[in-house]
Amino acid sequence: MRSRSRSSRATRAGWAGGLAAALALLPFALGAHTFVARSEPRAGATIGEAPARVRIWFDGPVEPMFLEIRVEGGENRRVDRGDGHLDPRDSSLVEVGLAALSPGRYRVYWSVIARDGHRRDGTFSFLYK
Repeated sequence: MRSRSRSSRATRAGWAGGLAAALALLPFALGAHTFVARSEPRAGATIGEAPARVRIWFDGPVEPMFLEIRVEGGENRRVDRGDGHLDPRDSSLVEVGLAALSPGRYRVYWSVIARDGHRRDGTFSFLYK
């Protein structure tokens, strides 16, 4: 009987240790994906002055070789300068320059790969009056 009891305790201890290790790693697993922290212009904003660029800050670093950002106006006409890049001083900031904008609604499309290899993409719009 004793050997069975020791075996059960060892099995429970093994499970408990494994569970503790998994819970300890959970914050890293949850924080591995990159999300938009903020943008200029803000998503859904109505602005009175045309921006010179669109800037998106992520909550973690992104890979410079695998980023895409573009801005389109009416009739899906591209209005950015095609110079989307990662800020050399801030690996969480992606930006692209804009041509002179006319009043209207603009949509920003972005796609990045986080340092952990996970791809994230999305869109948002802003209105320039």
